[in-house]
Amino acid sequence: MDKKERESPSTPPLNSLGLFEPYVHEGKKITEVARFNPVSVFLSGFIPPLIGSVAAIAIALIFHNDEISNYNWQCGRARLPSLSRIINLPVERTFWQLFLLFHVPIRIVELTTGFSRYNRLRNVNYPRVWLYEIARYGYFYLGLAELFFLAALSIVGERENIRYHVIFFYIFGLCGIGFFICNIFCHAHSLYYLNPYGRLSYYLKIFFASLYILSVPILMGSFFLYWKKCITWAYDVFAICEYSGVFLNICFHGCAFFDIRYKVTFSVRIVEKAEEEEEKSVPLKH
Repeated sequence: MDKKERESPSTPPLNSLGLFEPYVHEGKKITEVARFNPVSVFLSGFIPPLIGSVAAIAIALIFHNDEISNYNWQCGRARLPSLSRIINLPVERTFWQLFLLFHVPIRIVELTTGFSRYNRLRNVNYPRVWLYEIARYGYFYLGLAELFFLAALSIVGERENIRYHVIFFYIFGLCGIGFFICNIFCHAHSLYYLNPYGRLSYYLKIFFASLYILSVPILMGSFFLYWKKCITWAYDVFAICEYSGVFLNICFHGCAFFDIRYKVTFSVRIVEKAEEEEEKSVPLKH
């Protein structure tokens, strides 16, 4: 639920727990049962994938370097392992799956909130409403697809099915790019763009998305150079691009902090049909 920027006489009073007293709106009795701090919700969706990614990569490079580094392929030794090989190890896989899969439900809540708020906060002066709506639905469905394929590539690793794992990985990256573009477009043509944090968030999104997109041809080119031209250092570049892509993706999603701070309250409410006596006793006037 959105915070109202201005309190009005029609705002229901708060009870001892800081929640709204039950009120009636459009024939429905609404009872607030819980309210969550938006920053806490954001952190529960941002910190877990950051910890999981850092822990998996760090443990692999520090403690299991001999198992996955310096493996000898037909084109020579590769000093840095790919992300797929890292999350294929038992310990690293546990950290990766535990923390990344944990944040998926929170991200779905954030996506649903953003989809709704982009609808209500569209800049009325922007003339191409149809284009805005395409971007808004793209934001939501590409965001869901990104989450789905992130979960899929985390569960189906190299040892389960390397072909499906690679397909999931690349679809995840493409959905991420589409989500970034739609998010930035909606941000630019909505009230999210307003200060104090709107423009900072907007430019940070452009910065992280640009680096993410620019890393794609480098990643693909270095992979090609290693396998087709047998340039050994190219695989290290490929691995670094994979690590960077993970953290750039997390940083982009981290911009949601500026989008919801002081602007959103997450509230759990029970909505039921109001009795006739309740409509008369606890109305909420407009």
